[in-house]
Amino acid sequence: MYVCVCNGVTDRDIQRAVDEGCDSLESLASRTGCGSTCGCCREYAAEAITQARTQSRGLGLPIAA
Repeated sequence: MYVCVCNGVTDRDIQRAVDEGCDSLESLASRTGCGSTCGCCREYAAEAITQARTQSRGLGLPIAA
């Protein structure tokens, strides 16, 4: 899904950026351009960063055999 229409940034792009070390709106804007044009997506982009961090970490639960 597109998060930033101005710069064509998707939620997958944000996930990839977080996986590669992006940890703030500023670093996301620098890496992808997300939020750097009109700014309408910044709130959702911040939420997407939080979700991407959660997905990157996983739950850390052991798998039962």
